[in-house]
Amino acid sequence: MKRTFIALLAFALLMTGVSAQKKGKFTLEDGQPLRRLDSLQLDSVYRYWDNFVTEHPKDEKAWRKLIDVEHEMVGQRWYFLGTEKQRGEQLRKQLNVVPRMAKAIPGTYTYYYSYVYEQQRVPSAYVDSAVSVLPKDVPAEDYDLWVNYLINRKDSLPLIKVLTLYYESGQYPASALQYDYNELQGMEKGGVYLSESRDNIIGKLILQHVLGVHKDKILCIVGNVKKMFESIGIPCSDEIFKSFSSLRQDERQTAVLRYTFEHSKRPIYLSACSRFVSKMPDDLKACLYNEGLTMHYSAKPYDNMAVKRRNVEQRYLMDYLVLQFHPEVKSYDLAKSASSLAFNYMVLLYDLMPYYKKHNAEQYAKLNRVLTGIMKPLRGRGRGESSGKFYEVSFSEDGGPHYEFAEGSYYRGDPNEDPETERQKRQELFEKTKRVLIKTEPIE
Repeated sequence: MKRTFIALLAFALLMTGVSAQKKGKFTLEDGQPLRRLDSLQLDSVYRYWDNFVTEHPKDEKAWRKLIDVEHEMVGQRWYFLGTEKQRGEQLRKQLNVVPRMAKAIPGTYTYYYSYVYEQQRVPSAYVDSAVSVLPKDVPAEDYDLWVNYLINRKDSLPLIKVLTLYYESGQYPASALQYDYNELQGMEKGGVYLSESRDNIIGKLILQHVLGVHKDKILCIVGNVKKMFESIGIPCSDEIFKSFSSLRQDERQTAVLRYTFEHSKRPIYLSACSRFVSKMPDDLKACLYNEGLTMHYSAKPYDNMAVKRRNVEQRYLMDYLVLQFHPEVKSYDLAKSASSLAFNYMVLLYDLMPYYKKHNAEQYAKLNRVLTGIMKPLRGRGRGESSGKFYEVSFSEDGGPHYEFAEGSYYRGDPNEDPETERQKRQELFEKTKRVLIKTEPIE
């Protein structure tokens, strides 16, 4: 399987290069991304495309540009300015884009997409119609949208079609696909991967349904309790299900996880970066053992560090971490970006370095080479965590040229501070609290 995936990943890298010229959402023909525009700029761009579709009512591409601008305008007023949801919905009704689109380009992919995107309850016929005419040049966001709608259907053919087109488009980042593979690769046969969202399993679905690897693993979304229990083979009476429904969200999540851990006959895994853990009671946290990129639930203690070393030495595809994915597709989902995943590897694997340095010189040299390769393009970059930690990669000449990966406290800032003051305070706090987690060997 490992050799097969290496060949498949090489093809994924090729597809990434082929699609690198594709752009995400845009404003005018070659304008900057919509998310970088303020409200006045968005209003100007909206007027441009609104006038354009008035003059060219059958131009489907122009309608798509208009609806993309509308989505961003509604989003800014709803989320970024702190106004109520109703304000955003009022603006949407005022702009009246989708009803106008229904008259101008009915039956087109852009119309179906726009209708589904804006409705809270969508008739399945609209989703089916959109997928049936799905073009090959849609943005990555579109594929994610359709996967979210199709993932729980018993008929998997439409889902497989979307996943295949997504993969062939080259827009699913190869670095994320490799990370998804390594997460599953470290699990035992028939293991269950619990995810807090659909976004975290899209790459794994591509691996299973398109590339045909790790098909024995069961992928579950915790929010869909009945389907999750059915997939794992856990009996759940109506009475038990109702007991979950009566709880508040955080309490319900904990109760569902506890029930799953205690009743599953299959090994259960979470992402090592899972947000579930921060809300878990201490007795459940104590039963989660880090094995590298995943955490394994076990009521009985065991040597998880030995399993972690096995994963790094025998299971994970580590050599690809020293490659630069050029040209890299810039994912709109920051969690899937190569740099974000690189930070994950460093955070999760740094504790192996002291052991290898003392007990396994060959493996220490290999992991040092991999981590050096990861840090080289990240020099001077950092990442803040919701946990209040900040990680930074730096380069030093002291003792020979080498890279360092450090952890410190994260200054969250004050809305009333200017950017320069915030930057200075963030750096001061980090320098005061930092500790070096990884110090690579001098570069020859």
